[in-house]
Amino acid sequence: MPSHRVMLVCSRHLFGESIENLLRGADEVELIGPWDLNEDVCARIGEFRPNVIVIADKDTRGEESARLITAIVEQYPELPVIRANLDENVVRVFSTRLLPARGADLLETIRNLPAVPAGKLSATRGANNEE
Repeated sequence: MPSHRVMLVCSRHLFGESIENLLRGADEVELIGPWDLNEDVCARIGEFRPNVIVIADKDTRGEESARLITAIVEQYPELPVIRANLDENVVRVFSTRLLPARGADLLETIRNLPAVPAGKLSATRGANNEE
């Protein structure tokens, strides 16, 4: 029996088909979709109630998928969003945690984040933004 209801949203047909085939082959996944990026995905989330959203995008700079991720996180903060793309050999997971609004909690959250050297972060961003 599936344990994860996964909604798939795609911007590119062939890449989306590959992700769809991967998800359909997993016994623990109930696939919802795939849907196009331009469809009203946020309305469908309320209708289908997935456990996770997977966005298969053609590149890391896709403005349409960035807007969709922002809308999902704002409307459904408990719902994780996974973004996979053809430009990188990684997936990015977007999720939120609600914490009490106290300065001590904010500082504790910052302290618990993985430390990334500043030079490495700027080099990575610079490499992705050069054209």
